[in-house]
Amino acid sequence: MTCPRCATATTREVTKTTQLGYRIFQCAACQCQFNERTGTPFNHLEFPTDIVLLVVLWRLRYKLSLRDLAEMFLERGFELPHS
Repeated sequence: MTCPRCATATTREVTKTTQLGYRIFQCAACQCQFNERTGTPFNHLEFPTDIVLLVVLWRLRYKLSLRDLAEMFLERGFELPHS
C-alpha cells in the first residue's frame, strides 16, 4: 500500500483492524495511519464494501425499491435505512 498523504511505498501493517475488519497501515515517513478504503468513495460508509455493492447491483438489476432492499438485508442482519 502507498501512503495517501505522502505517496511513500514504505508502509507497514498494524496489528489492529477497523470496526468493519479492514486492515490498518502506517506510513514509515509521515507516521499517518490509513486503511484499505482510504482515498476511495467507500471510505466513510458504515457498511462493508461488498454489502454496498450488492445493494447497488440489486437496485439496478432487479428494479427493487429501497424499502425492499432494506427489508431483504434486515433478514441478513444488516439494518439499512430506506432513504
